[in-house]
Formats: sequence, C-alpha cells, structure tokens
Amino acid sequence: MMGSIVYADITFLLNFIMDFIILWVTVRLTGVPVAYIRLIMAALLGGIYAVGYLYPDISWVYSFPMKVLLSVIMVAIAVWPDTWTDYAKSLLLFYGINFMVAGATIGISFLVQTSNTGFSHWWLLTGIACALLLGVYGGNWLNKRIIPRLLKLPVQLTFERNQCSGQGFVDTGNGLRDPLTNRPVIVAEYHWLKGCLPADLKSALENSQTQEEMLDKLSQSSWSNRLRLIPFTSIGKKNGLLVGVRADAIKVIIGKKDIEHKNMVIGIYQDRLSKEDKYQLLIPCEILDNG
Repeated sequence: MMGSIVYADITFLLNFIMDFIILWVTVRLTGVPVAYIRLIMAALLGGIYAVGYLYPDISWVYSFPMKVLLSVIMVAIAVWPDTWTDYAKSLLLFYGINFMVAGATIGISFLVQTSNTGFSHWWLLTGIACALLLGVYGGNWLNKRIIPRLLKLPVQLTFERNQCSGQGFVDTGNGLRDPLTNRPVIVAEYHWLKGCLPADLKSALENSQTQEEMLDKLSQSSWSNRLRLIPFTSIGKKNGLLVGVRADAIKVIIGKKDIEHKNMVIGIYQDRLSKEDKYQLLIPCEILDNG
C-alpha cells in the first residue's frame, strides 16, 4: 500500500514539474504575460490526470479524445488568450514543444543509459533542460529565424501594363484602411515601387518642398484618379497622412493557390521597411484571410 502511494506521489510530482515547465515555455513563446497562478493550476490538473493511469477502472478517461480535451483545457487556463487566433497559436506551440521535448528526452536518455531498466532520472533532467532552453532562447530564435520565414511571401503588383515584384511581410499590426472603401491598405517602399509610377507622380513626391505643394502636384498628376490620402497614427506623429495609389491588381504567391485582389490601395512609404532589405511591402492579415 505504501509503495503504491509513493509511486502515485512521484507520478504526480514528475508530471506536475514537466507540465508546468512546458506551459511556461508555451506562454513565453506566445508572448502573453506569464501568470504563475494559472500555470500552477494547469500543471496541477495535468499532474492529477497522470495519477489516474494507476487506476485501470477509469481507463476510458485516457482515450485520445480525452487527452486532447485535457490539453485544450490546460492551455486555456495557462494562457488565458484574448482571441481565438491567440489560443490556436498557443495550442500549436504547446503540442510542438511537447513533441520536441519528448523527442530530445528519449534520444539523449537512450545515449546515456547503460541498461534498459525503465525510468531514469536522465529522462526528467533532459526534459527539464530542453524545455528551459526553449523557454530562455526559443523566443529569440522563433522571432528572428522562424517567424520571418513563415511570414515573408512573394508579392506582385500591377499598374496598367507595369508590374512590380518583391517580398511582402505579413504585418499583424498594419491597421491602415482606405477611407473611401474601408479596405485594408498595403504599405510599400517608394524606392521599390517607383519603377511602376508615372514621371509626374514621382516628381511630385520627390521635388516638393512642402506637403501642401506635394498634394497640389499630385492632384494634377496623370494618376490623380488613383490617389488616396490615408490617415495614420504612429509614435511621435498623431495625425499623419500617407499618400496611397490604387493598384489594378495584387497577387500574393503562397504556393498551390495564389491570393489575388483587384483595385487595392498601396500606401507609399518613403523610407526602408527592412534595414536588411529582406522585404519591400507590409501585407495586412486580412488580405490573406479574404483571398
């Protein structure tokens, strides 16, 4: 009897520790504030659930659908996301971290074990080490290496018979909208876009001394019917105006099925969007959702 109680205690403790660390890593990589009370509550639930394996009479609780349901509840408690999108991201990260930690733990434990004797402390120590490394360094690696590659897509703009092709970055913070149609606005670097623009419009943008002079020249340009003035707010500038030009078509190349839109406005940004010139456009998420 005493041996069974000790085993249950160890099972609970090991699962509580691993669940807590994996949930902590998930929260850090998701980018939401860490709330340790919620992490403890979710890890307690995971630890209690693991102890139930010792009781064969309730084996139905450990079916695949029930395991998925438990993970869904644990992530919801630990992260407490504001939107369904954030929750889906957190859930995917939770599963991905579990698979990575489990794979690394099994692989390293196999290398260091000298005999096939079942559980070894190497399993726990390796799992904790892998999870902590992901939590401490994974966010920086994810943000600098993985996410930019996933969110960078080839884009093609068409203006009459001219086409501009470049790299677009999916920008979740781009909330600019065309004041006439209320459709989202793509932001593009001027130096990249100007090859598609007529000479009089480029002259207005490059040779005007004041904003009033530029707007006057733009209103008389050959593309005056394509122009928009897009209000924006940024740090240090509460009431800014961004010059936009309507493109005949935009195509975002995502693989099997490209996303195409007609008559969307392109906001002209005079500076660089990427210091390393990795992309030339900022693409609103809504464009990808409504393709």
